[in-house]
Amino acid sequence: MPFSFKPKSLLSAPNLLSLSRIPMGALVWLRPLDPFYVLGLMALAAASDVLDGWLERQLRARRGDLRQFSPTIGVWLDPLCDKIFILSVLAAVMVACKPAFFLLPLIAAREIIQTAAALSWEFVPGLREHLAFRFRASALGKAATTGQFFTIGAVLMGHPSQVPLAAATGALGLAAGISYVLRAWRRRAKPCAS
Repeated sequence: MPFSFKPKSLLSAPNLLSLSRIPMGALVWLRPLDPFYVLGLMALAAASDVLDGWLERQLRARRGDLRQFSPTIGVWLDPLCDKIFILSVLAAVMVACKPAFFLLPLIAAREIIQTAAALSWEFVPGLREHLAFRFRASALGKAATTGQFFTIGAVLMGHPSQVPLAAATGALGLAAGISYVLRAWRRRAKPCAS
């Protein structure tokens, strides 16, 4: 289902809060070795993510649109801004702290799977008949994000828990990525003929 895009809809309060995470991701590069600075930006980004969802629900209620999901620009803008932020933070911390390289794909597992699935959907003919992506947060996705934040914090602090946290985050990310693809598959699945 296509989303409705009007230039002024990009400037709604929820979308501006989502977009604020892009410069926050860039700001991490100013002091990537300062754990309190980076963790502070991560907390601010998490707060903006919670607030933009709450504001969007309030605006929908005022408009009388009480459906849980209706396509708007925020449907894809919010997760895109989340991914830009987390990947920028992850890259800055990895470059500055130089932890073991194998931590990177574990921490970014969800993003890797979701990006591969979305690119496949876009560029592989015939996949659109079988997949219908719905960019909506899930409990597994939120758990993976929480794991990413804790793991990045452990890397910043040089804490010995960074490897087990990265492994747990990778498992959550894998589960969230698979769940994302399965939800897309189920949405497009057609009922069997009786």
